[in-house]
Amino acid sequence: MLKRTLLGAALAALATSVSVAETVNIDATQVQFSGVELYSDIQYSTSALGLMRNELYLDLIRPTSAEPAPVIVFITGSGWRAVERERLIPQLVRFAEAGFAVATIDYRGIGEAKFPEPQKDVKAAVRYLRANADLYNLDADNIAVFGPSAGGHLALMAGLTGNDPDYVDERLSDVSSEVQAIATFYPAAYFGETGEPGYDLASMHMGLSVHDKANAEAVREAFPETHIGEDSPPVIVIQGTEDQVVPLSSSERLYAALEAGGVDATLVVVDGVGHDFEQMTSVPEVTDALVDFFTRTLKD
Repeated sequence: MLKRTLLGAALAALATSVSVAETVNIDATQVQFSGVELYSDIQYSTSALGLMRNELYLDLIRPTSAEPAPVIVFITGSGWRAVERERLIPQLVRFAEAGFAVATIDYRGIGEAKFPEPQKDVKAAVRYLRANADLYNLDADNIAVFGPSAGGHLALMAGLTGNDPDYVDERLSDVSSEVQAIATFYPAAYFGETGEPGYDLASMHMGLSVHDKANAEAVREAFPETHIGEDSPPVIVIQGTEDQVVPLSSSERLYAALEAGGVDATLVVVDGVGHDFEQMTSVPEVTDALVDFFTRTLKD
């Protein structure tokens, strides 16, 4: 009797859970398809420069399109320390969906190399992607650099120095290092102007105390504004009002320097956001502003 009771209850539950059959028609005739594919562990640099790591790699996200895709080279931040290049890929997929290839790259960090060697790594990645554009179906004439915080500093320095021989090494040196656009979140554009003499992350990146006035000339060489020129590419700076690491005044100062230098510059101020990449990219208006900027500078 118990078995029949349980069986009956089970059949009754099954009967009540059956869905009504239906046919659903979806009209996709007006949809613009935008698939994304990932190429992992692409080696762009060897150990010829004596790296602690034998090679430097990049990961490439690109739209599945027959058209060559403009390229965004993404540089992670984290205080000029080498971190996992793939860590922020989920936040970068939006740009691939919008029609851009995004390369997130390794570079030599603190403990491996000091200024300007990491900047040279960024430029080597730009040259590698330009030289191999046909292999990955990329638009070699339209490349941008993008990074947050220390990655923003690296992006600005790599982008503003163009083909300056002081920032170009022998890795594909016959290929142009110039980029067509620079995007940054809360870039570390001015260091050493506050605090006491000593060694912090900026000092370790430079290989000298950025707070010591005796080093002021060398430190100024690492300020992006030092390299602003009439041929500088367009720049967008995005800064949160609640940033406790890089103050809003720093980005306002950089924007003023870019504007004074005749650069096509944009400053986007985001209320309520701090020094946080995931937080910044969670704001739809921020990603929309970036997509609009990259569209204008790399596609139009």
